Amino acid sequence: MRTDEPGAAADRVLPRQLPAAPAWLIGRDAESAALQDALAAAPVAVVEGPGGIGKSALALHWAHRNAARFPDGQLYADLGGFGRAGVVASPLSILQGFLGALGVPQQAVPAAEAAAAALYRSVLAGRRLLIVLDNAAELAQVEQLLPGSPSCRVLVTSRTALPGLRRYGAVAVRLDVLPPDRSRELFARLAGPDVSAADPSAVNALAELCGGLPLALALLAARVAAEPEVPIALLAREMGDGGLAAFDAGDGSASLQAVLSWSYRALGEDEARAFRLLGAAPVDELGVAAAACLLDVPRETAAGLLRTLALKNLVTQFRPRRYRFHDLVRLYARKLAFEVGAIVEADDATARLADFYATAALEADRRLYPHRSPVDAETPARLRFADEDEALRWFAEEHRQLTIVQSVAAYQDRPRTAWLLCRALDTYQYRTGRVLDNLRTAELGARAARRLGTDTARLLSLRQLGRALTRAGEPARAAACLREALAAAGTDPGESAHTRHDLARVLGLLGDHRAALAAAEEAAGLYERAGNSVGRAHALASAARQCAELGDFERAARTARQALALHEEQRNPSGAAVTWDVLGFVALRTGDLGEAGRCYGKALELSQEQQNAFFEAEVTERLAQVHRAAGRAGQAAEALRACCRLYSGQHRLDDHERVRAELVAVVTRPETSLGR
Repeated sequence: MRTDEPGAAADRVLPRQLPAAPAWLIGRDAESAALQDALAAAPVAVVEGPGGIGKSALALHWAHRNAARFPDGQLYADLGGFGRAGVVASPLSILQGFLGALGVPQQAVPAAEAAAAALYRSVLAGRRLLIVLDNAAELAQVEQLLPGSPSCRVLVTSRTALPGLRRYGAVAVRLDVLPPDRSRELFARLAGPDVSAADPSAVNALAELCGGLPLALALLAARVAAEPEVPIALLAREMGDGGLAAFDAGDGSASLQAVLSWSYRALGEDEARAFRLLGAAPVDELGVAAAACLLDVPRETAAGLLRTLALKNLVTQFRPRRYRFHDLVRLYARKLAFEVGAIVEADDATARLADFYATAALEADRRLYPHRSPVDAETPARLRFADEDEALRWFAEEHRQLTIVQSVAAYQDRPRTAWLLCRALDTYQYRTGRVLDNLRTAELGARAARRLGTDTARLLSLRQLGRALTRAGEPARAAACLREALAAAGTDPGESAHTRHDLARVLGLLGDHRAALAAAEEAAGLYERAGNSVGRAHALASAARQCAELGDFERAARTARQALALHEEQRNPSGAAVTWDVLGFVALRTGDLGEAGRCYGKALELSQEQQNAFFEAEVTERLAQVHRAAGRAGQAAEALRACCRLYSGQHRLDDHERVRAELVAVVTRPETSLGR
């Protein structure tokens, strides 16, 4: 494949996202063979069956055994279709994750779901990948994640039939409960052969109580293995005496509740409290630090409780120091947490968790951009970050949890938490190109700010919403929002400066360069009054660009050099790169090609030092324009090829096609120039 074609950079990335498979798969030989046959012939297979029946175990077992059939990688996503009501993974969020795993930078992923899906299909074209979509609830969750290439295979698990997938050629494999002999075999593997051999009749009784449900068998075996000193017959009698098996409706659900009830009663007081409160948490997964705040215990204590619950198969440690529930176990724990008499404790715990996430996110945001207007979180952060890289890693790991907590806080009428999380997420979402996420959190934050009723919250949320609308390509709405924010800023010079600077950007996009220049110059003056040198430098660079757009090149160059001096004084390389780009634009428009090349070269050097490939591509294209205008066809072609590779690697396909057309023109008509 040519390196200037879309998808070339992504082809070098081989995702290996499959979670660990179970050590054994008992009693599923026929279903494994059926799955093998299905995916040999069909593009999609659906493993169906009730909760706890072992759908994910079968899917992952098959996926690992057949990984060699898919040399271009394996993608995995838990769609969360049967977790907490109303909180499921959106197709867009899954597409963002998959495209990132395939080598597409976040800023190059389209904000619209349909466009992201089209890019995903383009990247997968001709490749041999396996896509595992776990816990799907409905067709809408799956449809946009289906590749268009027949060389790929998709493996879906669901508790419900998904007949709509049949039009895509899907084949269903149905799982039922294990027969008694296979139940005993699985139990023996999990509990250990010595335990099982000690009292076969008691093992039979315990296995029967589980109703052939693998999840129940795993929970029961963990309890037995954890108490080797207790005779297995006594445990069988204890569980049977509860009479819970009588409620078995034949689908395994009552059997699981019986086992969970029995396992819960065997927990110590602290373990039982931890189990309940972890179930009350509204998030998909928890790290140790978050769990410690939820439980209101030291981190070492929380880590110990989580390890104990994991040993008893009540939670799963799916990555080091990160834990989650099986969704059926979560439902049981949540039921216990919100029973009469326990609701206040559960509400207090979830409030502590929300406070942990809000304060930690604000602390991380300060690492990413320390120049923002500060807000008072009222409580100190329980998590600190050594540097910007650590803050970025934390945001990447916790982003979904943060957005869930913000949504829950808004729903539960906790407006301050919803607003603080909106504030804290802005920089990270902007830097990683999460345009739609940014818009959603900004809209929730604006509604929360109205509920709070404070002037500061209203002003900051309006301005943040204006920026989010700008990034989402809605400049008219953004301008209206920012004008409202400007009115709310009143006479505060710092807040008025921030707002005018944001408004200048929007007005420039709308083509009103005179109004944009006025706003940028007003912002620069206000920043100077407020003593904010970084803000003033950004506003001056914005003013310089508008001067150039209006043809006042002398003033544009003078203003840009003021901005550059301030950025360099403040050691702000990102601002300096943008300002060198403005100086290059001025020089190119005035015909000083040598100076244009020098300025764009400095912008390129700084963008490369910061590993900012998005900006590097744009500056490289402008350097090509300089070479072409100077009649240097060979250098122009070289720069355009580099630009093609950059745009292609970022899957900015429209930009790639435009630059490739320019490359064709340079190669076939080297005597032409841009005519500027």
